[in-house]
Order: sequence, then C-alpha cells, then structure tokens
Amino acid sequence: MKDSPTDTETNIEYHEKRDLPNNWDDPHRAALEDNPETPGKLTLSVLLSALFLGTSFTGPIIFGFILITPILVQLSEKIGGETIDFWIPSGWGAAAAVGFSIAGRLSDIFGRRYVILFGQLLTIVGGAIAGTAKSMNQLIAGEVILGASIGTVSVAYAGLSEILPNKYRGMGLAWTEFNLASWSIPGTLLANAMISDATWRIMFWIAIGYGTFSLIGTFFVYFPPSHPRADGKTKWQEFKELDFIGAFLFVTGLAVFLYGLNSGGSTYPWEAAGTLAPLILGLAVFLGAFLYDFIVPKDPLFPWYLFKNFREFSSLIVLVFVAGMVFFTAAALNAQTILYLHTSDPIKIGIYSIPSGVGQLVGGVIIPALVHYIRHVQYQLTFAVFMQTLFFGLAALITPTNLNWLMAVQFLAMLPFGWITLNCYTAASLNVPQRDLGVAIGLIGTFRSLGGAIGSVIFSSIFDQTATKQVARRIAEGAGNAGVSADSIPGLVASAKLTLLGVPGLGSPLTNVPTSVFEESVTAARYGYAYGLRITWLVSIPFGVIATLCAMAVRDPSKYFTNHVEVHLKDKVGGKVKAGGQRP
Repeated sequence: MKDSPTDTETNIEYHEKRDLPNNWDDPHRAALEDNPETPGKLTLSVLLSALFLGTSFTGPIIFGFILITPILVQLSEKIGGETIDFWIPSGWGAAAAVGFSIAGRLSDIFGRRYVILFGQLLTIVGGAIAGTAKSMNQLIAGEVILGASIGTVSVAYAGLSEILPNKYRGMGLAWTEFNLASWSIPGTLLANAMISDATWRIMFWIAIGYGTFSLIGTFFVYFPPSHPRADGKTKWQEFKELDFIGAFLFVTGLAVFLYGLNSGGSTYPWEAAGTLAPLILGLAVFLGAFLYDFIVPKDPLFPWYLFKNFREFSSLIVLVFVAGMVFFTAAALNAQTILYLHTSDPIKIGIYSIPSGVGQLVGGVIIPALVHYIRHVQYQLTFAVFMQTLFFGLAALITPTNLNWLMAVQFLAMLPFGWITLNCYTAASLNVPQRDLGVAIGLIGTFRSLGGAIGSVIFSSIFDQTATKQVARRIAEGAGNAGVSADSIPGLVASAKLTLLGVPGLGSPLTNVPTSVFEESVTAARYGYAYGLRITWLVSIPFGVIATLCAMAVRDPSKYFTNHVEVHLKDKVGGKVKAGGQRP
C-alpha cells in the first residue's frame, strides 16, 4: 500500500509531553539522520549478548511447548488428566500473554537486563516443577511458569533490535528463531522417542540447561545503558504508577473466559449457565481491562496512544493474534492428525512431522533474515498471511489415504508463522519510538500468545466435540448394518479409539463382533477424526481473511532499514569495563 505525501512520517504521540532527545522520541528521524555510511563494527559484547539473548527462548518455547504438545494424548495416558490436558497449551499461552504485557513496560522502566534475567530464572524454576511432575496438575503449573518465562524473556526481542543496526534487525531476530527451528525439525520425533523409549522428563531437564546457560551468559555480558529520565521521575515512582488494576482485570478476565470456552459442549451444554456465565463475565472483564487502560491510569499496560495508530501498530497486533491462533493449535494437532489418521508408531509420527519443522526454519529464519534485502514489508506480510490462510484451509482436505498431502500442507501452512511474527516485530521496532519499544514489543507478544491461548481452546474444542460425535455415529452405523447389537456398540467405539492410540489386541475380547467389522470400525474412526479436523480448519478461514485485509494496511517501514543503531552497549564483559560504549 503506497503512502501519500501527507502520511509518510509516523506521529505516535505520548500522553505526556516530555523533553526527550529526538532519537528517543522519533524513530524515523533518528533512522534517517543518524545514519552512518557504513554499519558500525559489531563489538564482542554485542555478539555475545546476541548469543545469550537468542538462546533464552529455546527452553520455554521448544521444551516447554513445541515438544510437549504433540504428545499430550500419550502423556495423559501415563499421568492421567486427559480432561484437563488442554490447559498445557492454553495455560502456557495465557501466562505468556500476561508476561509479555507486563514485562515490556517494566523493561522500559528498569531496563532490559534485569527483566530478561528474571525471565531466564523462571525457565529454570518452571522446568524443575514440570520435570518432577507426578500429576497433570503439577505439569500444568510448571507449564504456566514456563509460559510466564517466555513472556518475560520476550523483552530480548527489543534488546536485540536496539543493539543492532536497523538494517540487520531482521537478522538478529532470525537468530532467535534459528535456535527454535533447529529443534523444531526433529521436535516431534524427539518427543515421541522420549515418551516411548526413555522419559518425557528429559525435555524439561534440557530446558533447565538452556535457562542456566542463557542466564549466566546474559549476567556477564549484557549491559545496556540506563534509559533517560528527563521527567525527573525515579524508577520507583514510575513503578508505583504501573497499572496493577488493569493487569488484574486482564488476567482474571482471560482465565474466566478460557474456562468458559472449554466448558462449552464438554462440561456443560453451550446454552447452559455454567458455560454462558464465565464466557460473558470473562469477556466483559477482559474487554474492560482495555477500556479502563485507555482512560484511567497514568502509565497503562495497553496505551491508547499506540493502539490508535492502526497502520503502524494495531494492524500488527491483529496479524500476530490470528497467526498465533492457528499456529499454536496446529502445533498440537499436527501430531494428533498423524496418530488418528495414519499410525500410532511414535517414530513414524516424528518422521512424518519433519516438514512442519522445515517450514518453520524457512519461514522463521531464512526469509526474515533477508527482510532488509527484500523490503516491501507490507507486501511480505500480506502474502504470508494469505499463504497461511490458504494452506490451513486446504488442510481440510486431509484424509487417512493422502499422507503425502498431509506432509505438504504441514510445510506450507507452518512456514508463514515465523515470517509474520518476526516481520511484525521488525516493523514495530522501526515505527515505534524507543521510549515505548519495550511495551510495543511486549504487546505484540501478548496478542500472539493470547491468540494461541484462545485458538487452542476454540479449535481443540471444535475438533474434540465434532470428532467424538462423528466417530461414534460412523461406527454405530457400520456396526448396526453388520448386525452388531446396540449393547455392544459403546464397547466397540472405545476399543476402536484405543486401537488408534496403539493399544493392541482390543478386538479379541469383543466375541460378538467379527474381526472384519472391528477393522471397519477402526477405519470409520479414522474418517470420523478426519471430519473433525476438516471442520476445525474450515473455521479458521474467516480469521485469516480478516488478517489478510489488515496486512494490506500495514505501513511499510523499508526506508528506515539504515545503519542507525539505537542503543550502544556498555562494552563490559565478565565485569571488566572498557573505555567507551555508552551512547551520549
């Protein structure tokens, strides 16, 4: 979308007038005027900071989410809790959303360093709780802490962006994604191998290792300069002005709303008070958090002066919300699709899931690293969102007989997520003033995780409820036509489902059911699950259409891919300070 002469420059106004330098208050002027002919040399402190900040994400994302979600069905068979295991992806996503929203603003007050270190510590704590879990409830508690960890560590997105030249911000963010994608490729294979041949707890021990590595490294090498305080306020004064009421409303409303979504059609009928009350109350409180934040607090978590700029900021929030909805749902459903439609062999499930990880590598690492060469960010986003919408919609065509199509769709549908997310981070970092970069990056992460939490509940509920009805109906019809008595059908349905999970010899005890009928019932169950997946992915299409329209409206920040560096680290490694390093 071409900018008119009158709207070339962005004006994101703050709710208070502050006597701040231009490079703090106007990212565009700084990018164009403070633009050396050649990019500055990357110092040792910058390179090491990028190393440790980039690896901070691996523990809570890969081992706290990507590896655990494909084995939820098998895991609930081992430790119980199959009726509440949905809280692993939903709790992780909700906690991440809360962490993103709070950590971003805290980092703008206290600086990035201490917030990131706290997030890395949470990785260690969450990994220890989850790794020693004896019940699903304890595992969910550990996952919630790991979600809060990634929400807090996400401040590193802002930290990486501001220490690199503008033109290389995409490369810096691609480095974080490389640490994730290199594990995502064999992720499902590793997870299934762990749970079948070793122990699933290994993934949480590795998460602890990553958390420890990044925490120690960050502690010794990452020393960003203090933020200016031209208004004379101390950090404690700014902390006291934080919007704690808005945070409480946000957390409470989200938790109650997610509970209501999951209750509908399972615990209670959709029209029952047990479903409608938490849905309506939770949504009202959740939306009330934003309304309150826009009007009342001095230092809001959700600043209206950012949200009102649709092309520079709010449109990006819509994109990551929808991308998070479908990606985090697919992270769990991809492996379940292979399990229910094709095979219960854990190694084969892992091998058939490899295209998903390869797609994440291409879309999350290679393309975003070249964003400053490709430019035209709004066209990239439009194409990526359209591609995601198209191929998740085409996932509705997956059946038990087209495994090759399933693998192709995995690659093509999962590829755009990192492309969309990192380009949104990059665009925000170039369009939002440095004073608000932490809260802006945090809000993008908030809505990405929020989309994941809500999407996981909505789409998993649609799949579970649709598939359950379809499997029972198809088996009952086939068995009834074959002369099986009505009393035997519930046991036949249960046996067919467990057979898909890999439990052997379940047809033998059904003495009044011929072997051929049992085998046909297993096939009918596969098609029942395929129908549930079809409806689930068709429902995702309208969300993708809305996101595509928003992507077309994004303001292109390409001309700000310059050699400007926003923040110069104190050149301090291992506690030894060298001369220079801090920005004037």
